[in-house]
Amino acid sequence: MTLVELLTVEASFRITGRGVVVKPNFSVPNGWRNRTETIVVLNPNGGQYEASAQFNLEHFNIADPSVSIDQRWRVVVMLMDRTSERRSSRRQQDSGFAGRHQVVAR
Repeated sequence: MTLVELLTVEASFRITGRGVVVKPNFSVPNGWRNRTETIVVLNPNGGQYEASAQFNLEHFNIADPSVSIDQRWRVVVMLMDRTSERRSSRRQQDSGFAGRHQVVAR
């Protein structure tokens, strides 16, 4: 089966109890509905693994009134199967994950 690249991870952070949020996020297409998909993550070392990913509409509370609606409402990707490591803070940089990882779909 052919793999289609969805994104290359620029940054990521963990939300305890929810998963790992990866950047970039995306503009919201017309008619968007939240979804959960099985994706494949390709590691820089050539390894790969499957994970469940949620693609959800999220609101960013930005105080600057000049920021566009497109930047306030985004589709955010969260990897659900990456929560096994418990951290002390609610949000934590997950520096071991960011960069050069590719997220692909079948």
